[in-house]
Amino acid sequence: MTVQAALVSAVLVPAVAEGGLWVRHPLTTVVNLLVSAGAIGAGALLAGDAEQRFTGYVLIASGVTRPLEWADEWASGPGPLYAQVFEYLPIALTAWALLRYPAVSLGRHRRRFMVVLAVWVFALPAAEACVARPAWVGIPDATPATWWPNVWADRRVYDVLDYTLVVGCALLAVGFLVFMLRGLRVGGRRDRTVRLPVAAAGILVAVASGAAVVITALAGRHEEVFALEGMAELGVPIAFLVSFAQRRLTRLSSLMTVFDTAYPTTHVLRELLRHNLRDPGLDLLVWSEADRAYLTVDGETADVEASSRDRHTIPVHGRGDRLLALLVVDADMAGDGEVAGAAVAISKLALENLMLSRRLLTADYDARQLIVADLHDGAQKDLCALRVALSKIEHAEPDQVPALVETADRLVAGALRELRDLAHGVYPHTLTHAGLAAAIEETADCLGLIVHLTTPEHRLPATVEKTVYFFVGEALTNAHKHAGTIHVQVAVRQSGGVIVAEVTDDGVGGADGEGPGLARLRDRIEAYGGRLQVRSPHGAGTHVVARIPCV
Repeated sequence: MTVQAALVSAVLVPAVAEGGLWVRHPLTTVVNLLVSAGAIGAGALLAGDAEQRFTGYVLIASGVTRPLEWADEWASGPGPLYAQVFEYLPIALTAWALLRYPAVSLGRHRRRFMVVLAVWVFALPAAEACVARPAWVGIPDATPATWWPNVWADRRVYDVLDYTLVVGCALLAVGFLVFMLRGLRVGGRRDRTVRLPVAAAGILVAVASGAAVVITALAGRHEEVFALEGMAELGVPIAFLVSFAQRRLTRLSSLMTVFDTAYPTTHVLRELLRHNLRDPGLDLLVWSEADRAYLTVDGETADVEASSRDRHTIPVHGRGDRLLALLVVDADMAGDGEVAGAAVAISKLALENLMLSRRLLTADYDARQLIVADLHDGAQKDLCALRVALSKIEHAEPDQVPALVETADRLVAGALRELRDLAHGVYPHTLTHAGLAAAIEETADCLGLIVHLTTPEHRLPATVEKTVYFFVGEALTNAHKHAGTIHVQVAVRQSGGVIVAEVTDDGVGGADGEGPGLARLRDRIEAYGGRLQVRSPHGAGTHVVARIPCV
């Protein structure tokens, strides 16, 4: 409502305050209107950013007060006195905003400069009003109803003060130019890119305002001069809008590269989001399916209500609308759709990658445990029995030796078969020597499935071929266990830079594409950079498609 009221004021105040200027010099009036509206609009935009809120308010104030420079168009009342004392108020407010941006506060030297500027452009005009008559300051039609101090009229003192004011304004303009130029040398390339439009506008305004003060002092008031000064000042709100857009792009770019140099743990994710979003109170609450609760990045159960008090929560959902986490952010960031959306997207990507890495690590541990169990229950058992049989041969009667040798031979053959089957499950020898088609057919024969197979005639890259084989092997195993059919179609083809592998059965269907049964299969494909799709309507079979990049 404040911004809307200010915008309305930017239209109505010039119409009232600038009075006869509308008729005498409409160009100046229109320029004033544009500068006021532009400053208020740019200020409203900056006020939505927590870091630049005060700068935004200062710009809004400069836009609202600019038309009041022409309050002396009304000879009666306080208008002439206000115009005399506060003529430079919009320029001072604009200078404050330019010197402060994009920092969160004025530096020591800039703060001192603003104090000197304020004293100079307010105290000296006020002193002039005390020693001048209205006609001397450009109000020839003053009336007894005109508010004026009339303390001590002295033309010589007035001329000295006016000359001092002009010289001081020229020097202050030079000092302002120095600050603007020095600001371009601070920070990295991105910081300088953000400062450049505002600094360029500040330099232009300093030159135009200084020239207008000097020309007015030497040649009197001319609306054409003020129109040209206003056109230069119109570049300030435009520059702030351009710079604000660049800051947003820089912030979004920083978010997109947030994990270039860091391992994406939840703690690092939270700290990097805090730094890039400039929200030190941002928190990341990760959903734990096992605990059925939100956890902090330190592993403690989170109090969502306490964490989100006076702040906003943004849910982060993963694949299948599965809840991953809550982002607890400042209200300003929550209202910024683009930045909040980028933060959610980055958090989703990081958390899903982190969970994928953990699932793959767990799957690796499980695979090792299965190998150990297979060795213990298979080959190790036969080898232990073989050792017992060989110890019996040493003390056996001659007629018992052939039977014991036959038993030992059977145990050796069984151990070799167990080891061969185990090795085949870990990595098929046929895949290396005969290719993908032969390895798939061998797996299908072991499972007792009838497979209609289509594969490329040429050999695929070795790592891709292994990934495709394990995908097809796992899909065939699932079909053997759950589909209730022995007929399966397998099609492997190359489409551009992607290998598409499809496994289709005519079984009972109903497979859960997001369930744990297909989790290992999905993780293997996604770890290679591919994508897995599962379609399994009840009673209509299961269709599994993997798209795997060739490199």
